[in-house]
Amino acid sequence: MTAPQLYKLSKTPRGRELWTYMAAILKVTGMDKGQVFPLNKFLGNFKTHLDNDRISRVEGGYQLSSKGKDYFQDRYSPNSLQHIETSEVEIMIKGLTTGVGSGDWEPLL
Repeated sequence: MTAPQLYKLSKTPRGRELWTYMAAILKVTGMDKGQVFPLNKFLGNFKTHLDNDRISRVEGGYQLSSKGKDYFQDRYSPNSLQHIETSEVEIMIKGLTTGVGSGDWEPLL
């Protein structure tokens, strides 16, 4: 079975759009559920998350730690300083899975 074609933004967003993009990536790749994925295909720099033990390098790519799962899940909380909306994550997921949406999408190689 062939994995579905995924897409990435040609330019990594900033701020809240980046937080939303990251949440969508974690959902699409299954990383939010413990799956391993070569996250560097989407993002060139997530060193802060590696340094803070939120993401770990493992065989086959990267995986969220339990600390990372809590950290990224907290962004859905209205009280979070990095709050994201589920509806915005869903829109970003559409871009990741179809290459259609706001921004310049390119196939993930």
